[in-house]
Amino acid sequence: MSTSPKAAVLPLDENRANPFGPSLLEHRTAQAGFTELGCWFMDFTESGHADAWTLEYEESVYVIQGQALLRIVTDGAEEEIAGAAGELIALPKGTTVRYGGTAGTRLLLSMAPVNWRELAAAKTEAPNAPRVLFLTPFHFDKPEHDDEFDAVLASMFDGQGDQSVTARHVERFESGGGDYDTTQTQAVLTAVERANAEGTFDAIVIACHYDPAVREAREASRIPVVGPLQLTTALATQFGPKFAVVTDLPEAVPVIRGLIDDYGRGTECAGVTAIGWEGDAILEDPRGAAEAVDRIVADLAAAGEAQSVVIGCTIVSAAYERYRHEFPDRGVVVLNSNLVTVKGAAALAAN
Repeated sequence: MSTSPKAAVLPLDENRANPFGPSLLEHRTAQAGFTELGCWFMDFTESGHADAWTLEYEESVYVIQGQALLRIVTDGAEEEIAGAAGELIALPKGTTVRYGGTAGTRLLLSMAPVNWRELAAAKTEAPNAPRVLFLTPFHFDKPEHDDEFDAVLASMFDGQGDQSVTARHVERFESGGGDYDTTQTQAVLTAVERANAEGTFDAIVIACHYDPAVREAREASRIPVVGPLQLTTALATQFGPKFAVVTDLPEAVPVIRGLIDDYGRGTECAGVTAIGWEGDAILEDPRGAAEAVDRIVADLAAAGEAQSVVIGCTIVSAAYERYRHEFPDRGVVVLNSNLVTVKGAAALAAN
């Protein structure tokens, strides 16, 4: 299922406006799914400067209103460039800049290529290494946690095998009182089509153990699309006849249990248990969440029914892996669900 390119007017989306120093930064062309050009509006709510940032791309800064006060950092020294309304400032690749302006200033930042992170990763990866997109199909209540989670995942995957992994979220969406699943499916399909168009990935993981929109994404994709729950529960049976699942919230339990039944593994599942933590709280206290997982693992080991445990939530799995080394061996296999899924996707890409 593909869509033809369409011209569109892109409205303001306050959900994409995030704090950046004394300004709010909104990635306007994210709505269009552009793979080469990116445009941001930067609105200064107060006078001042952001922290230094080094450009890995070419950028222009157009001053819509107010006064831009960009500080260019060279060998520790700063030189300020002022731009008035109607002026355009050109920043070459490699420039280290502190964006600044007076209160009320509005800037339009245009950069290319917008997918510079993926291109940089492709240059440093091992020859013929599978390139996996770890696509998170939801958003945290706190927008800053999206980037934080992606950074946690990137650090976790670094050096874990020959595959290269890019962690990314679908574009922020709101159901607007409508059907959340339908809106999420469309966001996933848009991201999958974008990934296929970029041509820099060999496989995609829909990084949620609800396996949302996996079937539709497979139909829309030229490259393999993996659902974490489907893959990890299949692999878990290699460690013994029974597995258990640990997830985040109680409301996730019947959903995951239903999916396991749909996958034909209901008789192999010893149960699904929630730690009772929501995503933002897990990011803010990953140790506490990991300890909650370990307590459940200890109970499962004592019960003696399951030989392996699947962490059925990407956020919970990331938290547990940060502190796994601090917990005793409970006598059951606890799968690194995020890494298992990535390696599975890489294996599919190699065929």
